[in-house]
Amino acid sequence: MNRRAGQHEIWNLIQGVFDSFEERDVQGMEDLLHDDCTLWDVFEPELIEGREDREAFHERDKTQSMARGGLSITIDPLKLDVYDDVAVARYWLAFTYEPPNATSGRVRITDVLVRTPNGWRIVHHHEGMAPSGVPPITE
Repeated sequence: MNRRAGQHEIWNLIQGVFDSFEERDVQGMEDLLHDDCTLWDVFEPELIEGREDREAFHERDKTQSMARGGLSITIDPLKLDVYDDVAVARYWLAFTYEPPNATSGRVRITDVLVRTPNGWRIVHHHEGMAPSGVPPITE
């Protein structure tokens, strides 16, 4: 596989995760994750490890998403490095939920992927809200 084709496959996989999320297709997301995938989600305080934790997380995430209006997501690829059978993707994600319970934000994400016999799979997904800068120093 040439380098450009491999990168295209990885970015398509990442887009597929969020397409599945917008469609509330949990299995579609799970199909793109490695069995051992860990998650740092932007709305969750703890590391999500293992299938049981991921299933519980998906239910919580689906519940919060369904309590909101329509969702739009835009991914802005930043950097992708491929090291043989391991890849690290960094990108920005902007999201907007419409009313009711509207919210929006910009998230910076790092995914670690491994090449498997079934193609690339995400083995770690790390989200964090984009910082707005250094907090004011008042004392």
